[in-house]
Amino acid sequence: MKVKKLISLISIELDQHFNITKRRHTVKKNKGELASLIAMIASISILIVVYFLFYINILKTNLALYTEMNLQQLFLNNFIMMSGLFGFFLGAFVLIGEFFSNKDLKVLITLPLEPHETIFGKLFIVLFDQMIISLLILLPALIYYGIYTKQTAVYYIISIIVFLLSQVFPVMTVLLYTLIISKLLKRFKRRELLLYLSTALFMIIVAVLLFFSGNTFSINIENSQELTDITINPEGILSRLAWVYPPAFFATKALIAIGVNRLTWFLLFLGFHMLLFVLTYFLGNKFYYSFYSILSEQVSSKKTEANFEEERWFNKTSNLEKALLKREWYYFLKTPAFSVNGFANVLVFPIMIIIFAIIFSKIGVPEEIFEQILSYNIFIVGMISVLSSSLNGLSYSCFSREGHLLKELKMLPIEIEQILKAKIIHIYQISSIGFLSGLIIGTIFFKLNFFEFLGTVLFSIMVNIFLNLTQMLIDVSNPYLDWDNPQKAMKENVNGLFATLIIFGFLGVFGFLIYKLVPIVNSYVLLASLSLLFLILNFLIWRLLKNKTYQLLSKEL
Repeated sequence: MKVKKLISLISIELDQHFNITKRRHTVKKNKGELASLIAMIASISILIVVYFLFYINILKTNLALYTEMNLQQLFLNNFIMMSGLFGFFLGAFVLIGEFFSNKDLKVLITLPLEPHETIFGKLFIVLFDQMIISLLILLPALIYYGIYTKQTAVYYIISIIVFLLSQVFPVMTVLLYTLIISKLLKRFKRRELLLYLSTALFMIIVAVLLFFSGNTFSINIENSQELTDITINPEGILSRLAWVYPPAFFATKALIAIGVNRLTWFLLFLGFHMLLFVLTYFLGNKFYYSFYSILSEQVSSKKTEANFEEERWFNKTSNLEKALLKREWYYFLKTPAFSVNGFANVLVFPIMIIIFAIIFSKIGVPEEIFEQILSYNIFIVGMISVLSSSLNGLSYSCFSREGHLLKELKMLPIEIEQILKAKIIHIYQISSIGFLSGLIIGTIFFKLNFFEFLGTVLFSIMVNIFLNLTQMLIDVSNPYLDWDNPQKAMKENVNGLFATLIIFGFLGVFGFLIYKLVPIVNSYVLLASLSLLFLILNFLIWRLLKNKTYQLLSKEL
């Protein structure tokens, strides 16, 4: 592999991935874009500052606890492992989108490039994205540990390499899995959808295995005998962790060892990652291009099929609103990046709630604290169901997901209100999975009675509508239409960042107000008043949304 060719490929891929040249040109041409860019940078900067203020306290508390137990090495191991696992679960579909759905492959496949060269070029792009996770989780932990334990320069040199390679194992694991499974999926018709679903199944299996292997590497602080054994022989728990996440084991040993032992473990760490690159080289040459060629043929046949479907929806006898809803579902299900992300988003938060509920039930919450929490039960359950459904990824991408098909939507002789109703109904049909899951889990955990349940349902619906309409308003004001990979319309859409900030910012402020108001106002009166307030707000946002949608569909694209 020629290094210059690979560097050139990576630089072009980076420019295309982040639209650097295009954005530079747009900012020069349109000063309004510069204001949006500055606003985005300012929002991200504020978020980062707030995040690190909380995160430093978490690092201090964790390291102090591990130092007391003489288990400082576990601090490093846990944060290396945590950043890797986040990378695995958050980056899997980004990787599939970049490798199998990106339109630039149609160009790359015609160039004099070997499959492994294309793979390593694209792998760098995915790793570049994933490094944000390590930047937020791992790097502060490595630096803080070095300062706290007064490490030498060698530690920091190894730390930099550990940081740079921290996302290789999770990304390579998914990539190797998809390369192998792509060979098995060649015979099936809907290969891309099956690739997404099989990867989702793989992630679920990994999550289940991690959950049930918790006892393998957990520490029971209340068990004095177990704690004594671990303190005397901390290597025991590290050896168990090696089976769960090998890079964390090798990296931790390389960081804490001294002399020749440090060099040996560091070489093992590098050797492990070199093995992953060799496997990728071998499997990439064998499977990658052939599977992508089949996917390209499948996309061509889908376009013909889509045209036939549209003729069938919008005939003279069809109901326009039903036809629009069918259109929403058709493009949602026919695009795996949309369908898998949509369903995953509304399931992730309820699953997290279930896990936290199990943890709290095992640990046990002091009775006086639990009694205090129960006084806010209807609002807590409401916020759980609202979070489970509003983080759906569909609201802030309702028009962005249209892409070039927005021109098609403009040409249809349909009222703005009908278009919005179809989109809202579709969003709520998907998000109802998260809404009902969160509501049921919260009701069972907090033991709501029938009247509390009804009040919570009404309140949750009003807040949920408010947050979803707000996200739709963000997207219709600045839709991301010029994407070359459907994954980007949801996962790399800046509207998603603003939507997330608004959701968590709103719930944070709202939670604080509830905390202050419940002791002085009757909960049922407060619930009814807030439900009425959000009903009025929803009506106002709905009118604004209609106006913004009219402006979007009226202007030239």
